[in-house]
Amino acid sequence: MDISKIITTLIAATSPLILQPAAAAVITCSAANVTVTYQQVENAAIACAALQQTMAQFETCGLPPLINPISINIVEALQAGYVGLYHLGKDKIEVLSPSAMLERWNADSAFSGVDITTFFKSAITHELSHAATDDIPCPFASCMARDEYIAYAMQVLSLDPDALSAFEETSHIDRLISTDELSPAIMFMAPNLFAQKVWAHFQQRDDGCAFIGQLVRGESIIDIAPF
Repeated sequence: MDISKIITTLIAATSPLILQPAAAAVITCSAANVTVTYQQVENAAIACAALQQTMAQFETCGLPPLINPISINIVEALQAGYVGLYHLGKDKIEVLSPSAMLERWNADSAFSGVDITTFFKSAITHELSHAATDDIPCPFASCMARDEYIAYAMQVLSLDPDALSAFEETSHIDRLISTDELSPAIMFMAPNLFAQKVWAHFQQRDDGCAFIGQLVRGESIIDIAPF
C-alpha cells in the first residue's frame, strides 16, 4: 500500500480509507468503527492504513474481529517505557507520534533497524492486537505472555520485506525456541529478546497462525499459574 498516496488523498479529503472528519483533529477510519485523534494528518492516514492491514491479518490468523468502537489517540507524550498503550477494558489506544518515538529511540531495541514511520505503523498493529484479545478468557489472573506473543507476532508480520529483514538482522537466534522461553518472566526482564523469540517461534511452526489460534482457544498455554 502506497502511504504517500493515502496522505495526498486524505489532505484532499477524498481518501477511500477515511471518512470525512467529524472534527478538525479527529477522523473515522472507514475500515472499522475506529476513530483517530491526531495533530499531523499524515499520521492519521498511516493509522487508518495500519488498521486495514491489521484487520486482514486478524482474519488470516483467526483472531477475533474488532467489534467495539476503538479510539486511537496519537500523542506527543506517554508514560516512561512505552511507545504505545492499550487501556484494558476501555477500547482506547494511545500511541506516540513518529517524532515523539524518535525521542525515545533505543539502539538496543529489537526494532532499531526499522524506519520510524514503519515502526509507528507496526506499533498500532501491536496495540490493536491487544484490543482484539481483551475479552479472550484466561485460566489465570492474567495471560500477559499469551497476549504479548500475539501482539508481537502480528506486529512483526505487518512489516514490509525490507523492515522485516532489518528486524531479523538484530536477532541472532539460530535454534529452535520452546514455549518455556516465552514465559511472562522473560517478557518482563527482556522484552526485546521476547519479541525476537516470539518471531522465531512463530516462524518455526508449520503454521504460525494456527498456533495463534490455539492460544486464542486456550488449547496452548504459555503463561504460568501463580504459586
